[in-house]
Amino acid sequence: MRLKKTAPLALGTCLIVLLSACSSNGVRVTQGDAQIGAASPGTIVPSNSSSVVHVDMFERIATIRNGNALASGFLVAKNRAGEQTAALKARPARAEGLRTADILEGEPRINDIISSASSSETARLSKIYRDADAE
Repeated sequence: MRLKKTAPLALGTCLIVLLSACSSNGVRVTQGDAQIGAASPGTIVPSNSSSVVHVDMFERIATIRNGNALASGFLVAKNRAGEQTAALKARPARAEGLRTADILEGEPRINDIISSASSSETARLSKIYRDADAE
């Protein structure tokens, strides 16, 4: 009787061990749709560029990694293809590495690259969003 209860347990354990051995050990690194290499597990690749790490469309706020390197004022979010996805207004810098910005136009996505708006874009946005300068 006891053998009948342990047999499915042993079979399940062997199956889990065999299936877990089939997983890959590396992390796939991609650029666009093409794989460009592999990083070993636990590798952290430093990036100096500012990028979106969180978007809250209900509150219209985006959180930016490495955002303290950006100047205060209007910002633009661009996807990996270089297309502008949103216009943002930076909130005051904090001591942490993360910075928040108000979403003025568009819908930024996670991993979009953030940069300061050009002078013509800043002039256009400052005419539309006069209240944003008061904050």
